[in-house]
Amino acid sequence: MGDRPPTCERCIVTRVDARIPSREASVLRYLLEQRAHEDPEKVFVVFDDGTSWTRAELLEHVRKSAGSLHRLGVRQGDHVVCWLPNGADMLRFWFAINYLGAVFVPINTAYRGGVLSHVLRNSDAEILIGSDGLVSRLDDIDDRGQLRLVITVGGTRSLRSVETILSHELRGAVGDITELARPIEPWDTQAIIYTSGTTGPSKGVLTSYMQAYASFGPETMPMMTSEDRFMINMPAFHVGGMTLVYAMLINGGSVAIVDHFSTDNFWRQIRSARCTIVFLLGVMSNFVESIPRRDDDAENPLRTVFVAPLVDNVAGFADRFDVDVYTIYNMTELSAPIVSEANPKARGDVRASTARRRGEIGRRRRLRGACGRCRGDHRP
Repeated sequence: MGDRPPTCERCIVTRVDARIPSREASVLRYLLEQRAHEDPEKVFVVFDDGTSWTRAELLEHVRKSAGSLHRLGVRQGDHVVCWLPNGADMLRFWFAINYLGAVFVPINTAYRGGVLSHVLRNSDAEILIGSDGLVSRLDDIDDRGQLRLVITVGGTRSLRSVETILSHELRGAVGDITELARPIEPWDTQAIIYTSGTTGPSKGVLTSYMQAYASFGPETMPMMTSEDRFMINMPAFHVGGMTLVYAMLINGGSVAIVDHFSTDNFWRQIRSARCTIVFLLGVMSNFVESIPRRDDDAENPLRTVFVAPLVDNVAGFADRFDVDVYTIYNMTELSAPIVSEANPKARGDVRASTARRRGEIGRRRRLRGACGRCRGDHRP
């Protein structure tokens, strides 16, 4: 016994908190395959142009893109920057990165100059996937960190400062994907999300699969069901965009993805895509309230609206649009969700979520040496 190596951190976590979700319940690769197997013809995503992907089609797009990235050298644990607006390309590349066990690093489409240089250095990424209209900004900065290759999407842009390949020139197939070095675990890092940086340079926050599960999984958000479709009008570089897409994969539902929030197009998009849930951040709810009243305001598919911060007249908003209103609070840095009851009658009428507290233990842990308990096999 005295010669037995010490138990590693991962086994300590597993032993202390048996509520850690399984890989199949929380890790993107396994969730994606499971959903496609369960109901391949169920639509997972509807885009603003009216096109859609079933679960099976999504898996096919993701695996082909993963094959292309693998051929370019992306491996498990690598950090890959995505600099893309909302849409099909963002979704398939994001999921492809995670499918390989790599880390998704979405960055703000407004970045340029010093802040762009900072996040590239900080991300430690060698590959960037970027929109044709954005990647030219890379020629304006001298320090791009470890960046060695840019995949340009949607155009013919080539750069003088770094090697470039156009996305339509990518060559790869499902057969190019090799076996993972090890299973992807719930506590592995899924993404690096950059904060707004209001008190200094943007911070890169490591978020795990468990953290996303704890924020919007079934224990935290029982009002989300497999029958729901979430309108995603927040960008993927914000947790209000990224995590909510993932929430619907976790909960078995679907999403409608639009480029950005638009007051003029809001109800058209909701009705067209048959969305049942939406998240309105900040003044977005005020803009929706300011839309001139119509006799058919309540004739819409929405049933749940998350609003943060809460609107002044909750009862009036809920009655006008025939929805349940919830307000929520959480943080990019950890999962500690606070969720109100439906249609709270006063500000401050919130409760601590009954979600399992997985956020902190979901942080990435680096192991040194062998584990005496599991001999390196860190399956819960």
